[in-house]
Amino acid sequence: MSTQTLNELLLAATECYQLNLTERAENLYAQALRINPRHAGALFNMGTLLLRRGVLKGDALVQDAFALDAGNEIDRNKAVHLLIQIYLAQAYKKHAQVWLEYAAIHQLEIPDFNALKKQIEIPAYLEKTIYSPAQKKQLERYSPIESNSYVYAIDIVGGCNLRCPTCPIGNKDGMAKGLMQKELFANILNKICMESGEYSPDIWLFNWSEPLLNERLPDYIKLIHSAQLTSFVSTNLNITHRINELMQANPTRLKVSISSLKQEIYGITHERGNINTVIANFETLALARDRNKSTTDIWIGHHLYKNTAEEMEQIQALANQFGFGYRPSYAIMAPIEKALSLIKKGDEKPSGIEAQLFFHPNSIVKNVKPKRSGNMDCELRFNMTAINYDGSVSLCCGTTQDLSEKANEKIYFMEHTTSKIEALKYQHSFCTVCIRNNLHLTIQDL
Repeated sequence: MSTQTLNELLLAATECYQLNLTERAENLYAQALRINPRHAGALFNMGTLLLRRGVLKGDALVQDAFALDAGNEIDRNKAVHLLIQIYLAQAYKKHAQVWLEYAAIHQLEIPDFNALKKQIEIPAYLEKTIYSPAQKKQLERYSPIESNSYVYAIDIVGGCNLRCPTCPIGNKDGMAKGLMQKELFANILNKICMESGEYSPDIWLFNWSEPLLNERLPDYIKLIHSAQLTSFVSTNLNITHRINELMQANPTRLKVSISSLKQEIYGITHERGNINTVIANFETLALARDRNKSTTDIWIGHHLYKNTAEEMEQIQALANQFGFGYRPSYAIMAPIEKALSLIKKGDEKPSGIEAQLFFHPNSIVKNVKPKRSGNMDCELRFNMTAINYDGSVSLCCGTTQDLSEKANEKIYFMEHTTSKIEALKYQHSFCTVCIRNNLHLTIQDL
């Protein structure tokens, strides 16, 4: 086969690579490498394509490419930056750290180097390892995925105005209802501040609930900021009142969760919700932000189902219209015990909302198990405490299980130290079940 044919393959592969036609690009690079196995550019691009699929042998191809690139045709700055980004996207933080250290040793110019370093290196407030009595072994920790600070997820409301089928309020009977009182919130916040020392945690004013249902929400945000902490509010924005007061309080971050702009779909994925009300409230929210000169980072959190992913461009355009950010994420089934019940069904064909999930719990278990050694800790255990509206502590934000395993016995945040609450988490049998099924939040390391 001629050199020209090789060049044609490389040009076509590069074009597909740039257009994100990854499967086609991979096939073309494979053909090119059969002709010239030592082509540095083809090796590098093939390696990154494999890494994007979580195939770690792509790293060896990248290293071969660097070794063969005698003329330095590969821009090391851009190449290593890309590798770090790919590994972080795949939750391979330990692998990302190897390339971060490579960048430091070779004095590469990496955009946002310090920001990437913060995403990769374990923060000072965390112990690097922890012994788990339930699992009877030492576990490694890592730089958290969800937040660069320790998180307190405080449900200031017990309940929600919607009944989303992938949320426990929508698919689990007997969820407690109520409002957290201001005095209790203030006491919890004071205890958090005293126990956190020099490290500033991040305060989330929600877990399963709709925080706008609590008329004290703006007051709670102001209390958080008075303590010089950051605040995060997530809402379905089907509630019209209190939007102006919310923007006056100026929360640090505000997420509006939607799934679809089509009521026939939205009315199922956000049951009891009205997408037209949400869109009208987008304008109200934007006007209130501008009127109050709010600095809140606002974005639309687009829940991706099989029947909503096609609306990504349309919803992003809507976000841009109001000056909001846009962050899509795959919808998952919650709580964890609901996901476990689906796993027990085995290969039974899913129906209803389950059939619209991109990643059914069964496929999650199948896909992540080969990528995990079992030696990494769960982030929802070591970097987050979930507090219910009555001041009791949940085992984690992913389950409705109480922290105590004893029937009718709750553990209240105000009655126990942070170290005692953490110790109880590591003794709970439900964590063992969750981790055994690979439903916990952790990084990949294999």
